[in-house]
Amino acid sequence: MKLRISEPLNPQLISDLVARPAFLYAFQAAVKQLQMVVPSRHRHSSSSVFFGHRHFSSSVCSESRLLLIGGQLCATLAGRLLCFNGEFAVRDPLRLGTSVLCRRHSFKEESPACVATLKGHGDCVTSVAFHPTLQLIATGSNDNTVILWLLSIDNASVTRVVTLRGHRCVVSSVAFHPTAPLLATGSHDKALKLWLLSSDNSSATCVATLVFHSETVTSIAFHPTSPLLATGSHDDTVRLWKLSSNNSSATCVATLKGHKASVNSIAFHPTAPFLASGSHDSTVNMWRLSSNNDSAPCVATLHGHIYAVRSVAFHPTLELMATGSNDNTVRLWQLSSDNSSITCMAILKGHIDCILSVAFHPTAPLLATGSNDNTVKLWLLSPDNSSATVVATLSQQPRGRRKPTVFVAFHRTAPLLASGSNDTKTVKLWR
Repeated sequence: MKLRISEPLNPQLISDLVARPAFLYAFQAAVKQLQMVVPSRHRHSSSSVFFGHRHFSSSVCSESRLLLIGGQLCATLAGRLLCFNGEFAVRDPLRLGTSVLCRRHSFKEESPACVATLKGHGDCVTSVAFHPTLQLIATGSNDNTVILWLLSIDNASVTRVVTLRGHRCVVSSVAFHPTAPLLATGSHDKALKLWLLSSDNSSATCVATLVFHSETVTSIAFHPTSPLLATGSHDDTVRLWKLSSNNSSATCVATLKGHKASVNSIAFHPTAPFLASGSHDSTVNMWRLSSNNDSAPCVATLHGHIYAVRSVAFHPTLELMATGSNDNTVRLWQLSSDNSSITCMAILKGHIDCILSVAFHPTAPLLATGSNDNTVKLWLLSPDNSSATVVATLSQQPRGRRKPTVFVAFHRTAPLLASGSNDTKTVKLWR
């Protein structure tokens, strides 16, 4: 049976059958894509965003991109979808259908690439730290030295600035002060050293050597706002240090005891008065700082990992903490809004060996993990932070060689990730 068309199609019918479903489909697809590029929880003003294992470039101009955040998302998308040849096509169903069906939001995808390799140490590199505001990188090594590196303006190259000597053993940890021109280093020689950067950042002078731990200083963390420093050690303790007014010295004000084995990693909460420590006893202790920061009682001990906790990190903006362990897993912990409780939200499995380092991206919902299996994995957090999915795996070594990836660290503002393994004497920067 053949159908005969005796009269032209009703434009309203076209609108009902084509334009409306097409608009809804295109609108929903565009929302999902643009939320991937510009997550609603974070603001980005640039035209490209380092996100997971993809470097997306969208057809949305930088001016419009700002409007794609928060309450303006729907209005902006609707305007883009309904506009035909520079004019709104709502009154004309044919133009409306054509406009919606021809709209495309295309993205190109590129894998992260190693853009620079820092070469200069004479032995394995053990730790790295990006300066929070300057184009500086600090690295510690088994050769007992610390090297300061200068990043180029475009972050495409690195130049060695100065080599700092003073420790008698392996430099196990390095950390920059969040605002002052100060670098702290910890070593197997049991010492914590404070280095004052010169005005042009071309050198650094050791202004204090503090030996209070009885074993290796494994981890260093500066408090984000207070003149406070914390150190973890193989002597099973965490020490709190108050910096002097001119940052030329520090006084140990508290020794935190509670772990039954080495303290491998420590981290301050970015806003709440908490310090977290991960230990070889397979636990994470949560310490609450007193109002004057001269003590910190343990308010919670987190169990869950079955082997040593090697790394802890707080998310810079969310009430979220990540812990990596020798049990080959990463755990995500959610702090309650009133900071009265903490819950394990997810157990991330993907590495086939110990997790030695974890780090949150400063703005994107992304977590990096370094492992004994010779890889760095990038995990995309779900919108409710209750899970995470591997979106990229970066190999530290050539195929067939397995050496531990001992650290990972994100740059505060640039789309850079630093990683290092136990045998290369180098640090890789990934864009």
